[in-house]
Amino acid sequence: MNTNKFKKLSFMYIVPAMAFLTMFLIIPLIYTLYCSFFNLDYLVKGNFVGLKNYASLLTDKRVINAFIFTFIITIISTACSVIIGLALALWIDRKHGVFAYAIEMFGLIPWVISMVVAALLWRWLFNGDLGLFNMILKGLGHKSIYVVQNKDSARIALVFVLVWRLVGYAMVMLLAGLKSLDQSLIEAAKVDGASGWQMLWYIKLPLVKTSVLLSTIVLTVSNFTNNTVPLVLTSGGPNDATNVITLMQYNLGFRYYHFGTSSALSVLIMIVVSLIILAYIKVSDYKI
Repeated sequence: MNTNKFKKLSFMYIVPAMAFLTMFLIIPLIYTLYCSFFNLDYLVKGNFVGLKNYASLLTDKRVINAFIFTFIITIISTACSVIIGLALALWIDRKHGVFAYAIEMFGLIPWVISMVVAALLWRWLFNGDLGLFNMILKGLGHKSIYVVQNKDSARIALVFVLVWRLVGYAMVMLLAGLKSLDQSLIEAAKVDGASGWQMLWYIKLPLVKTSVLLSTIVLTVSNFTNNTVPLVLTSGGPNDATNVITLMQYNLGFRYYHFGTSSALSVLIMIVVSLIILAYIKVSDYKI
């Protein structure tokens, strides 16, 4: 097969994927950017307003507070997921047989099940009247705790559910990185008298740097853009205590029908997430 024919055949293989990405990613992205410059209420195209939608968002205290709260819970939930996932991966890496596979399987269940189902399950468990959590408290002689109706406990519950959902993914990704390590390096370190902590800090963690970075990026994007769990679990309440930025975006578009402003907020979220990913790569000094 000559070079030109091979290039044409290779191009034909990527055409379906490029067509799919163009139709479902690039075109909607361009159209969202286009809508963000117009007064688009109730799907009725109004006047061109330029950057007015962006300016109104950046001067809205609710939007700013939602961004700040989203940043906070994203950092906390992502850090907890990666740290717990790494601890579990290091522990499972020492195990063998059916037990290790069972732990991996159960750890992935929260990641693979529907977010709506998981959020509804935890909302029922946290229910102040009929939830299992409060039934146990009543059995121990304690008063009921209305978790999702209290400002502080609702925030803790939201972070807890986000961590519960993602820790299994972090565990499997980091475990895959640990399993791919060259065992000769580990054996050489043991021969040189390296302690378990030294092997972890100077050998294992630097070698699984890519797995840690990729897991952190995926978990950060998932937590920052997660709309389903906050919507189902707390609906942004009580009194906007758990109102994340994606809920603001959802409410602007599908509750108040301000699609121009909602499109502008979508663009802002995309820019912020892109900057976060670039910051991760810069801080970790990762080179592609």
